[in-house]
Amino acid sequence: MKITGTRQSNFLKHPPDDIIGVLLFGPDRGLAKTRARDLSIRFLPEADRDFGVTVMSTDDLSSDPAKLSDEMSALSLLGGGRLVRLQLDHERQGAAITKILKDLDANPRKAEAKLIIEAGDMTPRSAIRKACEAAKHFAAIGCYPANARDLRDQITTGLADKFIGIDPEALDFWVPLLEGDFALADGEIEKMALYKGYGEIEGAKVTMDDIRVIAAGGQSASIDTIIMDAMSGRTDACDAGFRRAVAGKINPIAILFGLQRHLLRLTEASIKMEGGESANSAIKSLRPPVFGMQEGAFIGQLNRWPARALRGSVARCQEAERLVKSTGAPAEAIVSRLLLALSSFAQKRH
Repeated sequence: MKITGTRQSNFLKHPPDDIIGVLLFGPDRGLAKTRARDLSIRFLPEADRDFGVTVMSTDDLSSDPAKLSDEMSALSLLGGGRLVRLQLDHERQGAAITKILKDLDANPRKAEAKLIIEAGDMTPRSAIRKACEAAKHFAAIGCYPANARDLRDQITTGLADKFIGIDPEALDFWVPLLEGDFALADGEIEKMALYKGYGEIEGAKVTMDDIRVIAAGGQSASIDTIIMDAMSGRTDACDAGFRRAVAGKINPIAILFGLQRHLLRLTEASIKMEGGESANSAIKSLRPPVFGMQEGAFIGQLNRWPARALRGSVARCQEAERLVKSTGAPAEAIVSRLLLALSSFAQKRH
């Protein structure tokens, strides 16, 4: 079965009893690893880590793919359940693995163990992915960089589970600092919960001051601040903020993704203005709405950036993303050059 959207969180917290295995795939290998760790505990909370868990790689199956079937049907030496973790680095044994998955799905009683498969990015044509998505007793879950909506849900839910609230302004400020990283968000939520006393104080709520004191990157520069500086032509402030952010371990790719979203929102508003709407009317129709404290700067950028230049900037962002993903070029250098180019253009339009 294919598990997407908000269903993923519920499934991972409470995997159905009749599920034999889960495929965790996608470009975010760190997220896949984190989910595999948490899922293994939920599958077998009492598992003996020496004898109850078998870790395999695809190279282990090169000479004998049937090893996976043998491990899935083997009884525990000490009784109780077992877990098999398969780290899939390639799909050269894809046909053999797919055949085993389909056989177990059709005959679930053969499975004496639970299975977790960790893989990288898989196309929809992948035989293993298709088999898990079509199965009744296997699930496929994509692991992609976190978007803003997912992070907002993760933060509010994670804090609420610990009886802690959060001010809307603080949430708006915190989300960009965590952009693209579920694992970072988990750690930051736990750190914030500890700081707030795990909700032992009735009505505990995270505020802007808490974010500035505790959150990673909150003390230096938020992603939003860097982007707003770049698009408003504040070149020196943008460069200094970017350097502080990188030093504070903010991923440059997260800044690039944030920049892409901001440019698309500017482009959308710009198109509305070309259709006769005022700047105020155009930004009020955006969803999610522009953060109140940024409305003035946003309108200033709309007046500074022609629609053609915005579309060209979106294309440059997409090219930067392609370079990082396909060539392995250093993300820090690519994003820094892009921010400098955009801020220099905006500065000249002042």
